[in-house]
Amino acid sequence: MLADTRVLYVFLYVRDLAVSRAFYAGTLGLRVIEEDEGCVKFDAGQVILALNRAADYGIVLPDVKDHSTDVVWLVDDVRQATANLAARGVQFKPTDWYQPGGIADFYDPDGRWLTLYEPSAEALGWPSGERLRAVIEARRARSGGGTAQRVSQPPAPGQEPPGLGDAELIYLFTFVPSSKVAQAFYHDELGLRALEGGPCSRTSGGDEEGVVKYDTGGILIATHHVEPERSREEFEEHLCPPPELEGGRMKGVAPVFHARDAEAVARYLASVRPELRPVVTRAPVGTIVRVDDPTGHLVFLYEPSPAALETPSGRKIQEILSVPLDLPACAA
Repeated sequence: MLADTRVLYVFLYVRDLAVSRAFYAGTLGLRVIEEDEGCVKFDAGQVILALNRAADYGIVLPDVKDHSTDVVWLVDDVRQATANLAARGVQFKPTDWYQPGGIADFYDPDGRWLTLYEPSAEALGWPSGERLRAVIEARRARSGGGTAQRVSQPPAPGQEPPGLGDAELIYLFTFVPSSKVAQAFYHDELGLRALEGGPCSRTSGGDEEGVVKYDTGGILIATHHVEPERSREEFEEHLCPPPELEGGRMKGVAPVFHARDAEAVARYLASVRPELRPVVTRAPVGTIVRVDDPTGHLVFLYEPSPAALETPSGRKIQEILSVPLDLPACAA
């Protein structure tokens, strides 16, 4: 159904919109596209990062740090990027180096898990690495051949260290209690284009069993099983994957998939999985379908109206939709 889809938005549900806006715009340095009293939208590369008040939508956030998802930015040099953002007030866990590359984890004001990621040479040779390279080259082309992520550059003398304003939000990891249930929904029913892992024959050497990466043109959506046998000490040393999930409080982050006919997709999902009960909302900005997915997360389908495409965020959506989806899906 969504084999050639893009993720247009990543929704973050927050307790205090003003506090979160200050963090994402001020501390992280993301550029605001547009905002109103209930929402702030940021340019995050080939996706829009949107803050929404959780209370407005009945979203219950965890009382402790939320490890049900991981929002990941691509950087050229994770050491320089963490140094720059630390100087802007971000508190990082120690950088971890392993087969896929270097990662530096941190949290937003709601305890949401965020990561900077510098891919290894090996990871850039995987099928998902093809998408990473394409995103880097597209960024360089848009910036006239300059460095893809300025947050990876040392600050100029006398200037504030650069933030994430020129970086790419590259991954949304969603952690799931059952990889089989996740594959049935995302791969079989939604029809997302798998690049690595799970049902895919183009698996990288770095994927664990139960990790599936889906290509949506810019950002990659990855489902990752949990490992309940991991000890708390192992988790503290390396956060991924978490040892447990807090059921009922896993909806603080949600991808928004573009749909040419959102209501048709909703009818299809209702026919193959009636318990999902997709909720269709028709609004001036277009048709929005909310789906509480069977793994406990939240996803949306969005069919923008012509009027919505004339707004600042709509023009960004048109830019996102213009990116070729030219990587082959895996052979299942």
